[in-house]
Amino acid sequence: MSLNAKRRRRKPDLFSILLVAVTIGMSVTLAYQVNLYHGSGELPLAKQTPPADSVGG
Repeated sequence: MSLNAKRRRRKPDLFSILLVAVTIGMSVTLAYQVNLYHGSGELPLAKQTPPADSVGG
């Protein structure tokens, strides 16, 4: 039995990398939304609506 100084590292699973990326993305999005609506006293609402004839098909 030989002692090998270097151990072969396994490649990371692509599905687990995808799950980590999606989790980080959703966490950042949720944190942004919470900060946007609860971080300031003023809510970002539209000041004016478009004319009725320009809305719809």
